[in-house]
Amino acid sequence: MIAKGAVGKCIWRQLACWAMIRVVSLPRPLTAQPHYGRHLGDAGYWRPYIAEVLDRHGLPSAMIEAPFVGTFPTFLAGEVVVKLFGETFDGGQSYAAEHAMCTLLAAHPEIPAPELVRSGDLFDDDSAWHWPYLITQRLTGTAIRAATVPGQVRSRVAAELGRAVAALHRLPIPDAVAGRDLLPELHRDAPSRLRRFGLPEHLVEQVPEFLIDAPAAHTLVHADLTADHIFVDARGLIGVIDWSDAIVADPWYELVAVRFDGLSGDRELLRTFLDAYGWPADPKHAVRALQGVLLFQFNAIEQLADRTDLSRVASLDDLALRLFER
Repeated sequence: MIAKGAVGKCIWRQLACWAMIRVVSLPRPLTAQPHYGRHLGDAGYWRPYIAEVLDRHGLPSAMIEAPFVGTFPTFLAGEVVVKLFGETFDGGQSYAAEHAMCTLLAAHPEIPAPELVRSGDLFDDDSAWHWPYLITQRLTGTAIRAATVPGQVRSRVAAELGRAVAALHRLPIPDAVAGRDLLPELHRDAPSRLRRFGLPEHLVEQVPEFLIDAPAAHTLVHADLTADHIFVDARGLIGVIDWSDAIVADPWYELVAVRFDGLSGDRELLRTFLDAYGWPADPKHAVRALQGVLLFQFNAIEQLADRTDLSRVASLDDLALRLFER
């Protein structure tokens, strides 16, 4: 007679083998360009993988919808969001960072963020990339980029976001994020990167001296507070999504996406954000903010060019005052 515990072990072993067979039966997604970019937001291409993840965790099948297209395949499926992390674009560290941030923020409701539901690896053999994934709660509301809300609500969102970001900046830095200090490299490569982004040459030449006293990294930041990542409804702020870009930086780095995208470039909303945050007074506020722009890893120069003719700006100090004088 087989012992009851042994039966249980046999059943679990069979289930594990069955699950592995199911996963291996799926072809590994390709990350080579242009294939990856072409299919990044293609719900039909990713449907079998999303369905496998949902079924594995006993979650109901649902229509799969693609929100905005980001860096990693991310899809809405009923009440949850499934995000798969490819090997390219720093996928391993991005997964670890977002997982760590979801875990950290679960204990800090003052920073509204999606709840982590499940996580795992799509493939569990060691021969190739295992495609880790996160399943998070789907937020209600709408990304502020697509939301139609009156000015009063936008002002409330700016204030609530300011308080949430202030709380974020006081949190301890998770181990998975602690090693993501990009500022030294971003500082060193700033002239060539900004030239490639379209900053006029006479301003590029001023960059090394302008950045010479830029603050060092010491703060946990979201680093990508765009209008796609801030969710709102008619009452105000619902939550902030996409924590995979979380890094260690200085607080000024956070202002870049907030100023030019998250708050639509609105100066009054930025002042509301800063006041609610309790942003410290600094005689070099405008300079510090522009230093954050020049160190930003993504292209913020396009947004600057949309707001002012950079060819007519004589100096970076002048540009700082135009953009960030409080």
